[in-house]
Amino acid sequence: MTKLYLLSLIAVSLMIALSAEAKRTRVGLVLGGGGARGLAHLGVLEVLEKNRIPVDCIVGTSAGSLIGGSYAAGETTANLKKKIKAANWNNLFYAQAPRQSYPFRRKQDDSYSMLDMELGLSDSGEIKLPFSAISTQQVELFLRSLTFGGTVANFDQLSIPYRAIATDLVTGEMVVLKDGDLVTAMRASMAVPGVFPSVPVQGRILVDGGLVRNLGVDVARKSCNVDAIIAIDVGAAPLKAEEISSILSIADQYTRLMMIQNVHPQAQSLTTKDVLIVPEFGTLSSMDFDKGDSLFEIGEKAANKDIEKLKKYSVSQAEYDEWQQNRLKKKLYPKPIDSVTVGSSGWVNPTVLKDALDIKTGQVLDQEDFNKRLTQLYARDDFSQLDYELIDDGLGQKLYIIPVQKSWGPNYLNFGLSLGTDFVNSSPWNVTAMYRRTWINSLGAEWKTIGQVGYSSMIKTEFYQPLLLGGYTFVSPYYMYNRSPLAVFQDGEQIAEYTYAKNSIGFDLGTGWGKYGELRLGPLYNDYKATQQIGPSLLPDVHDYDYGIHLNLFVDQLDNYFFPQKGNYVDIYGYLSLGGSESLDNYAVYGLNYRNGIGVGDGAFQMTIKAQASQGDTQPLANVSWLGGFLNLSSYRYQELIGTEYVYGSLQYYRPTGLLASSFWGAAAETGRVFDYTEEKVAQKWHYSGTLYFAYDSLLGPVYLALAYGDNYNFAGYFMLGKQF
Repeated sequence: MTKLYLLSLIAVSLMIALSAEAKRTRVGLVLGGGGARGLAHLGVLEVLEKNRIPVDCIVGTSAGSLIGGSYAAGETTANLKKKIKAANWNNLFYAQAPRQSYPFRRKQDDSYSMLDMELGLSDSGEIKLPFSAISTQQVELFLRSLTFGGTVANFDQLSIPYRAIATDLVTGEMVVLKDGDLVTAMRASMAVPGVFPSVPVQGRILVDGGLVRNLGVDVARKSCNVDAIIAIDVGAAPLKAEEISSILSIADQYTRLMMIQNVHPQAQSLTTKDVLIVPEFGTLSSMDFDKGDSLFEIGEKAANKDIEKLKKYSVSQAEYDEWQQNRLKKKLYPKPIDSVTVGSSGWVNPTVLKDALDIKTGQVLDQEDFNKRLTQLYARDDFSQLDYELIDDGLGQKLYIIPVQKSWGPNYLNFGLSLGTDFVNSSPWNVTAMYRRTWINSLGAEWKTIGQVGYSSMIKTEFYQPLLLGGYTFVSPYYMYNRSPLAVFQDGEQIAEYTYAKNSIGFDLGTGWGKYGELRLGPLYNDYKATQQIGPSLLPDVHDYDYGIHLNLFVDQLDNYFFPQKGNYVDIYGYLSLGGSESLDNYAVYGLNYRNGIGVGDGAFQMTIKAQASQGDTQPLANVSWLGGFLNLSSYRYQELIGTEYVYGSLQYYRPTGLLASSFWGAAAETGRVFDYTEEKVAQKWHYSGTLYFAYDSLLGPVYLALAYGDNYNFAGYFMLGKQF
């Protein structure tokens, strides 16, 4: 009897609970696309939570898929806000790996101030362009952090059933993503054509869902068993007539109108059971990701404006707590990796990927270590994307590495422009071009040629052949030609100018240490020539040659070549002449270039030391160098103190201006001495300069505006794009 009573009591309780559940309005949440404006969705979600409004299904488009997918994965609004505010959105969209992660051979190119734009060149000579302006390499890693490095077989198994809307780029059809890898679905939904790379999914090429359904109300009705819709439209309003004033604003208006056209019928389909929330963004744009607090507040304000309509979906505290607990219980988590599959890597040796990633099966993927390895592999600059997918098989996850080779490779072109003036009589300019042919063979051989014309001319061509995969040992034959004006000063005044030319042919044997540096040793032949152009015949024309052995040790771990916050740069070099012209027989020269960046608060110090010495009967022209010019004893004119034995040191401090992103106020204290300068009174002295400058680390290269004063009682001013003096 007692058992029968208990069973009856349980049955009644279940009926009451089911009845209460049946009475609750099931709500579908539709999150529209709008770039950074999509961050307002979090403000709306917070209002729903505060008013105990449970959500039974989420449909997201573009930025709405980012917020919706993360929330459906089990993230809390508090954590999402924290992570979004902490994210460096410039770095995420810039898509470059940290400079320290790049192979040393790529870092070498930074000194040429090449434009941050790479073109491809087909074997037939046709110029090829990238498919997108921005890689989503860093974005993908960020999305993985928002979804706990996990996925499910079907998105109905998430803590809240979820759908992402994308567009088939080939057919223009709407694609509703409901299974597979969660992050891949999120990326596909937000892949703005031409800006972000398209995403291949099950044989389709997918891009931003905003093209076909920026507000997926009908998708929520068809895909989710819901009674009512809460839709949040964060799309951009059309521009006013006075705002349409250029080809760019016309293109912007076209995009806005296209989005509005597909949003309008969705908004019209809403009934009195539903709620449409339209936040007011004012001047905030789709790119204002760094204004998270303002965007969260705008979403919260918009939801509170419609709070009376929303409250009809509220439930009791007990019901809401139960819903929230169930949601958090189903939070995503990573599972052991069952298998690893690496996709086709094109012309890149696939062993590079397997060795670099070193993924162990039967273990949960160490997200931090894997991301680090993936970033370093991406930094090799062989791929436009290094995507991966996680496919849930119930007990574990199958890992698919998807290398996307550069569609515009393996021949690459880069260009650079640099110019400057000292506001007196020197206004150098140069145009630089670089050609690279990568992966000539399976060991990663590369041919690189750099040419420069303008104030000075240069061409350097090198064939780099690793003997082991990874470049741990290599051989490298090369040829280099430099020609530039060489000034002669006396008592601080220029009295003559020569054209100085140097041809070098060498063959190096070396060992490379990936991102850290390399060591080179090999025979070298040099031909030197100086021809007088203007001034009295103080020195005769010179034409000499020598041959010998050279050595170079490089280490480069600066986080920024021109404005480092941390890291070191070391170049130790030496050359022993074994023969040649009579004046150049039997001498040695050796030297050091060292730089160190130390971040202090918002600013940074940079220390620079340069020194060179020689032994034997060296001819100054063979290894000519100088002090004078910006940040090379700045109060002295460019090439004013010429010699082969010198020491230079400087300490810079720079900090952000707050005027422009990546702009700095800077100051430098400098000292130097040329021991073998032709004027003895100058050679016996240490010289000093103090320099103040404004700098901007632009996409075209570093821009400087500077003023210096020194022990020569001379003011010197400089303007530069690139490092010219």
